[in-house]
Amino acid sequence: MRKILLGLPRNFKRLLLISVDFLTLSLAVWVSLMIRSDSFFLPEEGYLLTGATPEQVYLMIFLAPVVTIPILIITRLYRSITRYITIETYVKITKACFAATIIWSAIIYYSFPMPRSVFLIYLVISTAFIYFTRFAARDYLINRRKTKIKNILIYGTSSSSRQIAEILRSDIDINPVGFISDDGTDRKTSIAELPVLTKSRIDKIIEKKDVKEILITTHDQSREKLRKIINNLKNYQTKIRKLPNIKDLTSGKIETIDTQRINIEDLLGRDAVKSDPYLLKACIEGKVVLITGCGGSIGSELARQIICLNPKKIILLEQSEYFLYEIDQELVNYKLKNNSEVPVQTYLGSVTDESFVKLIFTKENIDTVYHAAANKHVPLVEHNPIAAINNNIVGTFTVATHAYKNNVGNFVLISSDKAVRPTNIMGATKRFAELILQSLQNIVDNMPSNKCNTKFCMVRFGNVLDTSGSVVPLFKKQIENGGPVTVTDPRVIRYFMTISEATELVIQAGSLSEGGEVFLLEMGEPVSILDLAKEMIKLTGKEIKDKENPSGDIEIIFTGLRAGEKLYEELLIGKNVSKTSHEHIMSANEESLSHEVVLNFIKKFKELNVDSEIQDIQKILYDSVSGYEPYKADNVVKLNK
Repeated sequence: MRKILLGLPRNFKRLLLISVDFLTLSLAVWVSLMIRSDSFFLPEEGYLLTGATPEQVYLMIFLAPVVTIPILIITRLYRSITRYITIETYVKITKACFAATIIWSAIIYYSFPMPRSVFLIYLVISTAFIYFTRFAARDYLINRRKTKIKNILIYGTSSSSRQIAEILRSDIDINPVGFISDDGTDRKTSIAELPVLTKSRIDKIIEKKDVKEILITTHDQSREKLRKIINNLKNYQTKIRKLPNIKDLTSGKIETIDTQRINIEDLLGRDAVKSDPYLLKACIEGKVVLITGCGGSIGSELARQIICLNPKKIILLEQSEYFLYEIDQELVNYKLKNNSEVPVQTYLGSVTDESFVKLIFTKENIDTVYHAAANKHVPLVEHNPIAAINNNIVGTFTVATHAYKNNVGNFVLISSDKAVRPTNIMGATKRFAELILQSLQNIVDNMPSNKCNTKFCMVRFGNVLDTSGSVVPLFKKQIENGGPVTVTDPRVIRYFMTISEATELVIQAGSLSEGGEVFLLEMGEPVSILDLAKEMIKLTGKEIKDKENPSGDIEIIFTGLRAGEKLYEELLIGKNVSKTSHEHIMSANEESLSHEVVLNFIKKFKELNVDSEIQDIQKILYDSVSGYEPYKADNVVKLNK
């Protein structure tokens, strides 16, 4: 029967509800008269209390629905879906019944004598009857399946939390059982007939009510506040789900698919930094933009964001055919979905190929370069130094030199915090790449302004969540495989930011450049890698296996610092740092080398080959990069200049 009712045409359902209202409103008049007379009587007997005839009684009964139903139609109450009616619907019913009762009472009062108390009784009973029919229909049509129902708690008592509770009351499989409040004064109170629970009572209520999930509304929570909430509920992290913005929910109800599990980004990330529209577009809008290493994590995200900023053309340069194809197809799909006409040109090749790079700059009238091509995996680079020197140093020199020769407006190098006092070859090569740009900028600054206007700058930042080589995807994979999770040292700390935020800040930093700056991205608070591993294990619902809990699921083992790895990273060499117009971007002026000195070292780097001894490679880097202290195994290699 329920399925038949739900399958009826909308107009037929409205007609059915109007018929029910006609009967219940008529019944309300009769009941009101009997209550007033304190006796049972039939309408054909008339109303003895006032001497009303049977015809007059029938007129009263008939007029009640005739007056009330049009008002219910005008207030669009028959367009409210019965299964999803809320308190607002009941308020509208009350107002409609009050207005209808006044009109009906006036007609009856001036037609024949009738006690005024009948009208008041009718108002109460007619409103109650309409309430009851809606509530009964809603309860019948929803049909909660007790065996499959999921009890949930809602964190917070804000207006959005209350709205969520109201919406969830209409869900077939979800049953809100209470709110969790941080305010101790809320103890023993209730909202919408649901108890408000303090944190001290959570354990009991979760066990007693068999709570499956704890819902958190995130649109009015800062990252900092969200982390505090998660920490308060750390024993129940696997039960926590984030709800989307209540304003974005247009379907009328929330289902499990609308929610998300708490992830590591919620614990590490920070509140989104408000972008400066001018800084975002200054180097991109209406310009030809080249992205080297466009298939990598940062390069591909740059491409995704840049195509949204209305460039004149995007040029993608990548040495991996697969990665170049992937990002090219992604941009093609974006253009189709958004009716974008931004041309995208792809080039498959290496930044170390002199003639190839020259061809690109000669053929394309490039305005802005984002140089993201680099070898960045510390252990791999440590064992393959020549590849990194060719890519990170020679490749940067090649691209930057042609940018300078072709008077490109802006050149932005994606650098790394590992370039600061490097202990590994990757960091040393990235620092020398910075020195290349600084030397070229010195040439530009000493030239007449009509000769070259290229502005070179570098952007340094730390670890980016979910990039290739990041510890986060490594830990995820290890946990999925049942462990163990490998941590190099329990003392290691790192800075993290999301890839979208890092890329957005890189674009804005490039627009701030006056030439030669090293921009530093404010990375927030450092994170213990050991704590990160523990949190990621807990988020999957598994237990850490250790001496205290030998029956746990995932073990954490310490492998020792890898060659060239630090316990902590830095962003600044020296103390010469200044603020910029963007609160999360700082600028530093650091020591540089003359272009003649850089050219001399470039010559030495080009002479290196696969037969070169590691000590010879480290010696050149040591001589060229101030602060570089190469590691070999566990000991620092002491080199003399």
